Amino acid sequence: MAISPQHKQLIRIAGGINLLFLLLCVMLLVYLGKDLSGNAGLMKVLKFVFANSLCWIINLALLVYVVPLAGQSKKRRNFIFYGLSFGCTLSLGLLIANSSLYTAFSHQVIRNPIIAPIVFVFGINALSLFAIELVLSRASQARFNIQYANMQAENAMLRVKSLEAQHEKLKNQLHPHFLFNSLSALRSLIRRDPALAEQYLLKLSGFLRFSISHNEQNIVPLTEELRFSVDYLEMQKIRFRGALEYSVDIPVDHLSDACLPVFSLQLILENAIKHNQLTQEQPLCIDIRYLESGWLLVENNIQVKLSADPASGIGLKNLSDRYKLLAHDDIRIENNSDLFKVYLKVIHP
Repeated sequence: MAISPQHKQLIRIAGGINLLFLLLCVMLLVYLGKDLSGNAGLMKVLKFVFANSLCWIINLALLVYVVPLAGQSKKRRNFIFYGLSFGCTLSLGLLIANSSLYTAFSHQVIRNPIIAPIVFVFGINALSLFAIELVLSRASQARFNIQYANMQAENAMLRVKSLEAQHEKLKNQLHPHFLFNSLSALRSLIRRDPALAEQYLLKLSGFLRFSISHNEQNIVPLTEELRFSVDYLEMQKIRFRGALEYSVDIPVDHLSDACLPVFSLQLILENAIKHNQLTQEQPLCIDIRYLESGWLLVENNIQVKLSADPASGIGLKNLSDRYKLLAHDDIRIENNSDLFKVYLKVIHP
């Protein structure tokens, strides 16, 4: 039967412990100024080391060759191991008690020649079992920690792959959503004003060209996302003319290293235009501002459509999911009777 690495480690520790005991005891005798030749103290040390070595040998032999035959039940394995261990040490104590060497090595009268060696060996065996349990528990804990770390690493890799796949899915959901709205607007504009429809189509083609070129990116510089979003707003102003107003207030010094998830700002603007009524008398006003706390605020007045379709919420839900994946933070939404606010955390890679 092959010896497992755990048992090999236990054997090495057993040898080290017995050697350490021997060295410590000899050093103690030397320190006390005892003469080692023919000294009773040395004989006690030798008896202790000999008994301790026998106990370790017995217990290791039981662990390696007998306990594996007891099956998988931990209770049964422990019962067999401890029962045989103390049974063997009892037999060892009786053998020592009836051995002539025991009395020969003793330099004093033994009051209990039967009980004394049994108690002595039982005590040594208890120390041996305690040391074995300590080593096995530490080895088991180390093995568990390694397995747990490996499992955590595997879970992290699977999570990264899952998040990447989810992110691609979310990005792919944005384009059909936007394209459907844009084509619907273009169809309405063609009927009303073909000249404006042509301008709108030119803006749309440039918009789509930009979105396709950035489709493989997860985050983009704030300057590019802002330019992309302003182009989108200009497209919508062709549609709605004076019914749509917007303002941008972002200091230039905050644009250098700031980034946003791609299409994030544009999606919020699209959501505001989609779910509000736009008229010349009551225009929709959109404000884009940079806050000193490192957030981008997109704010618009609320003008609920009289015959509005129920909002599905897929746009902001997708954006929220993407933000959690890319920025490890969520968007913040404030909605009252007058204003609708969305806060985007600016990313600094």
